[in-house]
Amino acid sequence: MAEIEIERKKKPVWPWILLVILLVIIGWVVYEYMKDTNQIGVLAPTAPPGMMALASAKPHYGAIV
Repeated sequence: MAEIEIERKKKPVWPWILLVILLVIIGWVVYEYMKDTNQIGVLAPTAPPGMMALASAKPHYGAIV
């Protein structure tokens, strides 16, 4: 009986390269979104100093005067 050589086809590499590039882009977008979301609290306006004084000037009920 004669031997028949079977050559296996090589799988292309480019789908894996595209997958890695896609994952890197998705990771970068998520990072940028999270970075911008975390800065919202830092950039939020604060109460003016006069408002803080008024809030602390409330009478303390139950205190002996």
